[in-house]
This record gives sequence, C-alpha cells and structure tokens, in this order.
Amino acid sequence: MPLQLTLCRLCARSRPDFQRMVNQLAAEYPGKIEVIELDCIAACDDAPSVMVATKYYAHVAPQQLADIVHEKMDEA
Repeated sequence: MPLQLTLCRLCARSRPDFQRMVNQLAAEYPGKIEVIELDCIAACDDAPSVMVATKYYAHVAPQQLADIVHEKMDEA
C-alpha cells in the first residue's frame, strides 16, 4: 500500500516550493507514494500542513516534508 500524503490543494499550490517538493517526492518514489489533494483539510492556520499516512504535520517546510517521507519510506 502506498504512503499517502494528504494535503490542501489550494494551500500547496499557493506555496510553489512546497508543491515542488511534493512532486519531487512522488517522482522519487513512483508507485510508493499516493498524493491526495483535497479542496480543504481545515488547516489554514497551520499551512502548509500535510497528513502523512494518518499523522498530521503543521507548518511543514519542504525539507521537513522530505525528511518525514524519507523516514517513513525507510521504515517500510
């Protein structure tokens, strides 16, 4: 089962560096990451935020997202 990254479409796209990292991670792990873009995850005050699998992360910088995903992928 792929690792799910769930994020707000608007928040991610309004931060190009964050969106680039999401795209880079999806390309780095083809078929192993599923990016789920929702219209809203009710986390505007925490943006950019993301759910990785079932854990919520607030105020995530692009490199932090990469570190989280790499750690999760190493665990798998």
